[in-house]
Amino acid sequence: MISKTSKLVNDAVRKGFLIDGLVTHTGDDIALIMSHKLGIGDNEVHQFAWNCFIEATELASRDGLYGAGQDLLVDAPSGNIRGAGPAVAEIEFIRDSKNKNRQAEALLVFAADKCGPGMYNYPLYSVFCDPMHDGGLLLNPKMRKGFVVTIIDMDAVGGDRIIRLEAPERIWDVAILLQNPDRFAIESIDSRYAPEEQIASISATRLHNIAGKYTGKDDPVAIVRTQGMFPAPEEVIEPYMLGHYVTGDARGSHVMPIMPVAINTAVAGPYCLPIVSCIAFSMDNGGKFSSEYVDIFGDSAWDATRIKVQQKADEWRRQGFIGPTMASHAELAYTGIVDALKALDSEFILRK
Repeated sequence: MISKTSKLVNDAVRKGFLIDGLVTHTGDDIALIMSHKLGIGDNEVHQFAWNCFIEATELASRDGLYGAGQDLLVDAPSGNIRGAGPAVAEIEFIRDSKNKNRQAEALLVFAADKCGPGMYNYPLYSVFCDPMHDGGLLLNPKMRKGFVVTIIDMDAVGGDRIIRLEAPERIWDVAILLQNPDRFAIESIDSRYAPEEQIASISATRLHNIAGKYTGKDDPVAIVRTQGMFPAPEEVIEPYMLGHYVTGDARGSHVMPIMPVAINTAVAGPYCLPIVSCIAFSMDNGGKFSSEYVDIFGDSAWDATRIKVQQKADEWRRQGFIGPTMASHAELAYTGIVDALKALDSEFILRK
C-alpha cells in the first residue's frame, strides 16, 4: 500500500501537478505530505489524495486486510475531502528567502493514531501559551507579540463553529475550552507579529460526528512551522515528554497516555496505546522538500519517555472500566454501550 501510494505521489511530482511529496505511515494510517501551488482546499489536490487512499483500500481488500478503507466515510466526495473521513491539515504561505521574517522554512509534521484531534491541545497550549515550556515566549521579541489561537467546536453541525482568541491576553479562556479535548480543539495558530503568517494547522474533525457512529478514532495530523519568529523545533516537541492522557486506545474507549514513536511504526503494544510520530524537514523557495528528514521521535533520546508512558499505561489500565480510565459518556455514546444502557434502563424500578 505504501509502495502504491508513493508511486502515485512520485508520478504527480514528475508530471508537475505536485511540487514535492512524501508518503509515510503511523500505526495503520497512511499519511500523504505534499506541497503544491494550488492553494488550500483545492479540489484537484483533495481528489488526488482521495484516489490514493482508494487505491490503497483496493489493495488492502484484495489481501484480506482488516478495516480496509474504514476511515473513508463517503463513496465519492466531490471536491474537498475535509469531513469525508481522512484527516486534513493545510497551510498556505509564500516561500521567499529574501523575506526578513522567514529566511528559511523549517517544518514539523505530526501524525497520530488511536486518538482524537484534541490530542494536540496540551502540547500546543504548552508551546504557545506557557513560558515554563517555551522559553522563546520570553526571549524572542517577535514571539512576545503573541499569537491568535483558532479553536473549533467539533460537536457543531451545519458548519464550522470557531472562536479566535489572542494569546497571551486570553490564555485562560483558551484553557477553559481546551480542557475538554473531546469537544474543543485547536484548529490553527497564527502569528501576531506577522498576521499573514499561519504557524500551525490541525485536522480538527471528529469521525463519529460525521458518520453518526463509531468508525475508529480520528487519527489526527498537524503541521507546525518552526524557527525564526516561530517556536524552535525543540520547544514544539518538548511537551510530548509527558505522555499526556488522551481519549483513544483500542475501540477508542479508554483514556490512555500517548507514546511518541518513530515514523512508520506499527501499533504493537498492549491496549493499543495512542501513538504520535513527528518528522522535521526544510523547504526551499520552489516548494521542494529537503532530500532528507529527521525522524524526531525515532531518536534514542525518547526511549526513556516510551518506557515511562508504558508504565503509566500499565498502572492506569489496571482500573479497567471503572470511572475516569474509560472515555466520557459523550464519547461512548457512539459505541454499543448505548443500547445496553437503554435496555437496562427499562428494568429499573422506582422504590418508594
